[in-house]
Amino acid sequence: MENNNSNNPMQQPAQGGLPPIAIRGMRVAQTVALQEPDRVPFIPTHNNFYAYHYNMCTVKDWMTDPTCMIPVMQRYLADYDPDLVWTPVHFPIPAMEAAGSEQCRWPGEYWNLPDNTSYQYVDKSFLGDDDWDEFFKDPTLFILRNVMPRKYKNLGGLAMLNPYSMCGHCILSFAPTGLPPVQGALGSLMETGNKVMEYMGKGIATEMTVVEAGYPTFGSATCCIPFDDFADNVRGLMELCMDVVTDPEKVDEALDRWGDVTIPAAIETAQMSHQQYVFVPLHCGVDNFMSVENYEKHYWPSLKRTIDAICNAGLIPIVCCEGKYHTRLDIIKNIEPGKVIYLFEDVDWKEAKAKLGDVACIGGGMNTQTLMHKTPAEVEDEVKRMFDILAPGGGFISSNSVALDYVSPENMHAWRDAIEKYGKY
Repeated sequence: MENNNSNNPMQQPAQGGLPPIAIRGMRVAQTVALQEPDRVPFIPTHNNFYAYHYNMCTVKDWMTDPTCMIPVMQRYLADYDPDLVWTPVHFPIPAMEAAGSEQCRWPGEYWNLPDNTSYQYVDKSFLGDDDWDEFFKDPTLFILRNVMPRKYKNLGGLAMLNPYSMCGHCILSFAPTGLPPVQGALGSLMETGNKVMEYMGKGIATEMTVVEAGYPTFGSATCCIPFDDFADNVRGLMELCMDVVTDPEKVDEALDRWGDVTIPAAIETAQMSHQQYVFVPLHCGVDNFMSVENYEKHYWPSLKRTIDAICNAGLIPIVCCEGKYHTRLDIIKNIEPGKVIYLFEDVDWKEAKAKLGDVACIGGGMNTQTLMHKTPAEVEDEVKRMFDILAPGGGFISSNSVALDYVSPENMHAWRDAIEKYGKY
């Protein structure tokens, strides 16, 4: 059968004979390099927007089978035509149920929550004040026998495994694997893995519908910096922020050792999936959580190491600076120019442009509260005001402050139309 690509935007020549996906990719790349492209890129970030905005499937449906997002994404691309598309893949409910996740909440019968409930992460500590010595002695064993069984109730039997004895010459050391709790945990591991692979396969198919329509994506390749990753998954966010004051040496050693493993793994995953952009979400480093001095000594090294590793791999980090970042600008500017995107939620935009404009691409400028609660005219006014501050000289991406959930079509269109109206260089 003859292959007819006449309806595939990726195969259709556009500006300069390039397909649309190349035009959008070039627009973003030029902006990251602190140049002036044809116009300011439009890159919204989303939470449950895809489910809420179109009401074609629930959050539960999305987290069960991402292919339900295919018609949603077709509508979204036609409606708003972004330059980078937030990935339409969520966290898989079947896999979390198979493992018995205790640190998350999701819609559906498992937690008795409505089908359109937002996914929620629950902050917990899996490393107590008296556990540091045991952790440092052997972090991998500590995670296997202490963290995983407490984080996932169906993996409790892992606490009975001793991989060191299993490496011995006597096969009798494998006896624990014959115990029902261990076999149950191993069975749950296999089931969880199968559920993840099934969901990922459907997720790839869903994301490819976006790429084949001519749009590059971001968000599916993620690298949490060692500080946030260790806080979220081992020590607990509030505990680690307090440790910075009470036990800073322990914090620094833990982050160094954590980063040795996690950063290369995240980069390898991004490369294997052919992702150009690596999303780096930050939350522990906000102004509210630690002083400027502690940020510079104990948070920035973890962040800088991550940024450098991603850039050295030829990838582009999209660093999402959640919360207030007014006092961090003089620190985070110490990067190689033209390699990094900083997305801001709450910052002094004039200061950000003055201090970062010659080193980093700045993303933001559209307050999500404005999109949610103001009029289309007020949305347009905010776009123009931010463009006057941030667009001159290039290096600016129009994005929103907090990931989108409920936003009216009128305000989304007002935002997109204002970019076309005021964003051309």
